[in-house]
Amino acid sequence: MLHVHTANAIATITFGDDAIDYPTLDALREAVPAAAADDRVRLLVLDCTHATDAWPAMGEWPAHLTPRRPQGSHGPGPLPEQEAVKALRAFMKPSLALLRGDVRGVALDLACVCDLRIAAASATIGDSRIRQGRAAASGIAYLLPKLIGLSQAVRLLLLGEALDAAEAHRIQLIHEVVADDHFEERAKALATELTSLPTRAWEVHKLQVLPQLDLPFEAAMVHSLGVRQTHVIEDRVEGMNAWRERRKPAFTGR
Repeated sequence: MLHVHTANAIATITFGDDAIDYPTLDALREAVPAAAADDRVRLLVLDCTHATDAWPAMGEWPAHLTPRRPQGSHGPGPLPEQEAVKALRAFMKPSLALLRGDVRGVALDLACVCDLRIAAASATIGDSRIRQGRAAASGIAYLLPKLIGLSQAVRLLLLGEALDAAEAHRIQLIHEVVADDHFEERAKALATELTSLPTRAWEVHKLQVLPQLDLPFEAAMVHSLGVRQTHVIEDRVEGMNAWRERRKPAFTGR
């Protein structure tokens, strides 16, 4: 069951004690755009503690996807998984994934769409779908090679290895490893830091970086210019004033 808690400019999403099933993915698909539209929210935290998918007991298929559910012995396609991944991908405010315990399968997909990932030292991270005779068709085959390179992506997807946090950090799958007894403190400090940043400027950067992954250089330059010229960053004025006055800026996120 999905839980969403909003406080101090942070929308925190947790998966509870149950594995991630279709109703959970559908709730995530709805919760993420709601956080994006909430002017109070300046950061989304995805808590992937002991998070993995509930396959093969994924629960009731989302009603809005009924017309698109494929029939046949090969089973339903990963449409609910893809929709949840796409919702996070479209979230332009800062996003932070917290990885603790055993994080596998679709939980890894969701974490990889977030901007930043930190893991507790005791965490294990991987994708065991290949060892279950399944194909990871929820977006991770696109995301992983861009995050960690083709060689390491193939290693994770085809060998089904479970990496410890240190190895996941070495191959740049996660950004930081934190000792278990300091994880809560570090996560809170990082979240607070992220909410103090100019959220709108963060968004403008993401609007450039993500679409430009597959663009030629000259096309990327044109795209960057178009994004910058059509998106106002009000915090830019505060940034200049703070620099002139030799003080720490107080950004509003607009």
